[in-house]
Amino acid sequence: MTTVSDKHIHEQLMRDASLKPVLVEVTDTSGGCGSMFVVTIVSDAFQGVMPIKRHRMVHTILEKEIGKIHAITLSLFSVSQYKAKNPEWVQPPPPPQTKLDSASAVTPVIDANQLTAAPGSVPPLPPLPRAA
Repeated sequence: MTTVSDKHIHEQLMRDASLKPVLVEVTDTSGGCGSMFVVTIVSDAFQGVMPIKRHRMVHTILEKEIGKIHAITLSLFSVSQYKAKNPEWVQPPPPPQTKLDSASAVTPVIDANQLTAAPGSVPPLPPLPRAA
């Protein structure tokens, strides 16, 4: 039997287009053998959805992995529920939008306003002057 890693579960959940989670935390509680996991997910997709349906959503996403593990504990929150439970939590900004270029590779689209330096860090260098 192949083992499942916490990283693999994290990637599967983050990649799912229907879930669009803003937070995924996966912890292997089996001592590293990949048989038991504790998973916390925060997603707007859970807003107004009953807990049993939330669990079914996650089980569907992890359908292949569920058969390979012994136990999984799910804590599933909408963004508003998680903020109410953790008032100090700040929702991370959404990932940059992507567009397809002519070679069909994904190219990130970054808003220049997002390129501000964090306090105490080195600000970005100004653009180089163009040759005349």
